[in-house]
Amino acid sequence: MTAGTGPRGLTAKGRAFAGLPAGLKALIGLSFVVAFGSYMVTPFIGVLMVEAVGLDIRVAGVLVAVATFIQFGGSILGGTVVDRLGLKRTMVLALTLRTAGLVLLGLAVKAPWVAYPAVVLVAGGPALYLPANKAYIVTSVSDELRPLFLGVSSAALNAGMGLGPLLAALLIDADPVLLLIGLAGLFALITVAHQATLKPVEPRPAATPAVAGTERGTGNRAALRGVLRPVLFTALAFYLYFFFQSFMGLYAAGVSNIQVLGWVMLLNCAMVVLLQPALADHIARADYRLLVVGSFALMALGMGAMALGGTPALLAGTALFTLGEIFLFLRCDLELVDRVPGNPAFAFGVQRLTAGIGGLLAGVVGGFVFAHYEAAGDLGTFWLVVAAQCAGAALLALVLGGRRRPAVPELPVAEPAVSR
Repeated sequence: MTAGTGPRGLTAKGRAFAGLPAGLKALIGLSFVVAFGSYMVTPFIGVLMVEAVGLDIRVAGVLVAVATFIQFGGSILGGTVVDRLGLKRTMVLALTLRTAGLVLLGLAVKAPWVAYPAVVLVAGGPALYLPANKAYIVTSVSDELRPLFLGVSSAALNAGMGLGPLLAALLIDADPVLLLIGLAGLFALITVAHQATLKPVEPRPAATPAVAGTERGTGNRAALRGVLRPVLFTALAFYLYFFFQSFMGLYAAGVSNIQVLGWVMLLNCAMVVLLQPALADHIARADYRLLVVGSFALMALGMGAMALGGTPALLAGTALFTLGEIFLFLRCDLELVDRVPGNPAFAFGVQRLTAGIGGLLAGVVGGFVFAHYEAAGDLGTFWLVVAAQCAGAALLALVLGGRRRPAVPELPVAEPAVSR
């Protein structure tokens, strides 16, 4: 029986939760609230720009594209900001930016020009917040607990992402200004809660001080040389994920019912919430190449099932795709942190940058491909094209995956220690 499984493993995990620093416990809970509030507005930015602010749809489209890239690609600056301000101050700054952006979005209904700085601030907040959030977790727990608590953090974020849009959909038609001002108030409270509950933490040293000093001396660009494969697979994962995220609504409306989208997204988020923390230890210790190949293969099967159309096929395809997502995204996070020792904020900034690039490419490629098959009256083939790309990614991982030790070494069953 491996560590982390069976009654003794569950008991040890329970003790680990109980022994967490109070600030880290608070952060995990606050992560849910942050994602919940964020996804009450993020999926509806385009709708707000057109229907509430009154912008031309083409201008709104450009704004949404810019906001998406800032939200993800801007995270590459997170490591630099953390170096200057620290993890806690960076999160507080990020939440302050988002609060100001939401206030400006509310004002943009009366003064449309305010929408431009508002969108930048709303997107810039998460760009700084998420790398610092994950780095705080990595810094606050021991190495053997890293997979578990990154999985727990991901579950909290996904729970918020799944529930936020459901509530916002009920409120946005009633009074969008009231929704935005209410969210600004919520984020002001979240900012105060971060300031009050989190304790400043110092970066953890790398495993080998001499190596850590060398890497710091040569800079972050030198550290990137060791993460080229994880960066490649992370970019591919997000590229494929954004086909699902961006085009599922249009597809559901075309072949089934737009209400199915709510169930699809709820299934996606619920599976991540329930399965990723439970499987975290196994994901961390699995053979790297086999896990990446298998994850892309599951994504291919899921996309192929979606091509059949109809609610059962969409839900079955979502379940298969989400399994691949659960395995792949957590392991990519762990690989990046493992290969950039001593600088988790920079590692997660790189991860978010690859997400931005992947999302941008998926939007451009997917838009043309979806429009082609929509005009041809053959929307199912769109998902077959995506499935073929997933299969191609699996083959690439088989060739380039290489051999890599587990992200967390196998340890005997014992009560884990929590650092600080």
